[in-house]
Amino acid sequence: MTKKFKSLKKAPKKNQTYFLLTFRRSRNSYVKFTWADTEIEHHWLKSYRIYSTIKDVKRAAKFVKDFIKSHKEQLNYITSEPKPETKVWYGIDMDGTSNDLGHFFFDPSNEYHQLSLKLDLLYNNPRMVQKASKIITKALDMEQKRLKYKFLTETPKSGTIVYYPHFGVESGVEGWEYDPDAPEFVRYLKLGLLFSKKKHALRASIDMLKQINSTIPK
Repeated sequence: MTKKFKSLKKAPKKNQTYFLLTFRRSRNSYVKFTWADTEIEHHWLKSYRIYSTIKDVKRAAKFVKDFIKSHKEQLNYITSEPKPETKVWYGIDMDGTSNDLGHFFFDPSNEYHQLSLKLDLLYNNPRMVQKASKIITKALDMEQKRLKYKFLTETPKSGTIVYYPHFGVESGVEGWEYDPDAPEFVRYLKLGLLFSKKKHALRASIDMLKQINSTIPK
């Protein structure tokens, strides 16, 4: 299951340290910067690329890497080794901006080229990079919204009262004693649909319904 990570919502103070979720250094997937209040930094902020702690940016990077692996067809990246000297494209920060795009002529003996291929970061043309970048940003957006509901990330003790959204009851929430041997509870936990507090489950339930029907009251 995804461990919680929280991107910065507001701009840091001038010269404050932050961590940028980026693929410019493929091994770490983050770079440490100080806030300079530039236009591109504000774009990163809106795109869920800026984090205040190493723990958060590492968890965000893991989420993105897992998302890329599980959405091969949607992202349409290169999966097999290109022929030598083939022009391939990549996103430096995978944020979709015009200056984000880069390319190189594939060299099988180049360690960075092979690492980029292994991490599924190579594309056949720049349009595909920008499309993939938008999809990744949307995935980060959805995950941040999902994570705000304070769902359970660790397995509760057997018998613990847990709550989950249930549209089959008028209240929109059902409470049960957690049973580690019940497949449905294991699945709900993995999906982030179990909560320790009824109010958090209710908030998640209302928001899910609003995605379907915008007339649902708050």
